[in-house]
Amino acid sequence: MQTPIETANQEALSLMYNADPVLVDVAPASEVVPRLGEGMLLHAGPPVQWSDMCNPMQGAVVGALRYQGWAGTEDEAAAMASTGSVSLHSAHGFSAVGPMTGIFSPSMPVFVVENRALGNRAYCTINE
Repeated sequence: MQTPIETANQEALSLMYNADPVLVDVAPASEVVPRLGEGMLLHAGPPVQWSDMCNPMQGAVVGALRYQGWAGTEDEAAAMASTGSVSLHSAHGFSAVGPMTGIFSPSMPVFVVENRALGNRAYCTINE
């Protein structure tokens, strides 16, 4: 008899084996990632507060805030993040993934991949 974890793992593997992923678009995240709005950034990994982020992730948040034009300097961006002026969310809750620190901002271009087998979509920033 299988444990609940073994059963869940088999179901997950079945979903992956039977998926039919197709790149269907490249577009700004705000146009395709549901619920990603102004003043929001997405990050890789589980939910984490600014104060608990590693230095590379904090640096990526600062870079994204400057990229968006929401902050003029690194100090201003860090202050925005530390005071909650920008909303930080795990990308996982938005059907999105990011490598390493994996920061998404609304205007960053993302790959849109559709699973033709189930009709769901996932999103990933374009990386080097």
